[in-house]
Amino acid sequence: MSSGSGKAPSTLSVSDAVAMRVREARARRGWTTKQTAEACAAAGVKTLTAATLANIETGRRGPDGARRREISVDELAALAAVLDLSPMHLLGLPDNAEPGTKIRITPGLAFDDGALLLDWFRGQRPLPGTDARQFYSAALQRMPAEDGQKAIADLTRSVLEERAAQLAASVNSTMARVQEAIRAGATEEEIAALFQPGPADPK
Repeated sequence: MSSGSGKAPSTLSVSDAVAMRVREARARRGWTTKQTAEACAAAGVKTLTAATLANIETGRRGPDGARRREISVDELAALAAVLDLSPMHLLGLPDNAEPGTKIRITPGLAFDDGALLLDWFRGQRPLPGTDARQFYSAALQRMPAEDGQKAIADLTRSVLEERAAQLAASVNSTMARVQEAIRAGATEEEIAALFQPGPADPK
């Protein structure tokens, strides 16, 4: 991805997305990388030179196209302050992201839902596939009382949805075993035994 690219690749790392949002933010200010670096120096952040900012925005990519220059949390916070933004504004999908563009959180977690990503960054909604109870338990400790009530309601809904999914999976599995047993000519007693909960079944 070059600094002049107008399109986002189909899957972005978090640093890719932040770099693109930094470029968008400075462009809205009408700043070049040199002017942004001067603003950083004026704020005491002398490590964010024009060359460093260019490397952040381009990723200083290797021959395979992989980003070799990630963005640190310190740099994210400093750039947000210099650009007069919240760090949250530099997170999430870029404004110019094409439909379907994803942000890769881990090798196994990538999402194209911008609202979901922002809610997660704000501590308002867990990512699919993660432990919702752990997420909301931690989030509640830093929320105002009125937001905490909403978080408790969200946690309750999440737990109920998880429980319903487990029960549905158990019922579907049991019915599949029953149908197989019927086809195999099982007795009524053998079929009835299939409805007895096993050690791993929800109770």
